[in-house]
Amino acid sequence: MKGERKEQILNSVLRTFDVLELLAKRGELGVTRIAEEVGLDKSTVYRILATLKSIGYVCQNPVTQGYANTPRFALLSPRTPGAEELRERAHPFLSRLAEETGETASLGILEGRDILYIDTVQCSAMIQVNLPIGQKLPAYCSALGKAILAFLPEERVRELYGGADLERFTPNTLSSCDALAGELAAVRLLGFARDQEESHLQLACLGVPVFGADGRIAAGISLSYPCFRHPDLKQAERLLLSPLREAGIAVSKALGFKGSYPGRSQKNDDQRNTRKHPLKE
Repeated sequence: MKGERKEQILNSVLRTFDVLELLAKRGELGVTRIAEEVGLDKSTVYRILATLKSIGYVCQNPVTQGYANTPRFALLSPRTPGAEELRERAHPFLSRLAEETGETASLGILEGRDILYIDTVQCSAMIQVNLPIGQKLPAYCSALGKAILAFLPEERVRELYGGADLERFTPNTLSSCDALAGELAAVRLLGFARDQEESHLQLACLGVPVFGADGRIAAGISLSYPCFRHPDLKQAERLLLSPLREAGIAVSKALGFKGSYPGRSQKNDDQRNTRKHPLKE
């Protein structure tokens, strides 16, 4: 009887949990260090990590190549990722995005009716968009905010903005809930949002959603730039949307998201840019 119980134990599962528990205790580690700590050869550790990564329970830092557990484990317990964990998972991708595009990359979450910026990576250009961590902006007039609002339940958006006129910060700010609802519908279709000088004059922004392991909207990522640097909106989208969308997908996967990311492929984006954009011109 004892022998039968022992035979039912899968050593591969035990080794997998050795790796997961090590990452839970120590945080991000490389394959060599993991192999040394758990007493396995590197090829076995790599196969374990590749398997866990394929199902969303482990992510790989694109800069250091180290591995870490993802918040997908939240599906197995009541805990959900907080702002600090979101920032930790997203920061390497924000850094890459800012470097690749030459514009300021930001991560934000919804706090009441506002967007709270929880991480920002400045570009290297002399003239930069200043969006410090801790700053808030009304969600309805920021691309990052609209990227989040679009994927909330519609009744939640009505609770936030229903009935009242929206404060205007520039001539381009959306001024009514009906206008906001129409734009959010376009955001859901396209998978990204725009801010065309809606919060500040001479400042433009593109934003995409970030989803958590439970499939719900968790945050947003944006690229902000002074209008003079990209005066042609369609050209700006051709240059910036593809890396921005890739960052949104990557951060969502790092959080354990396994669903279908909204929007179109870059090929379809290019085709769409030859036609009138569903969002306001």
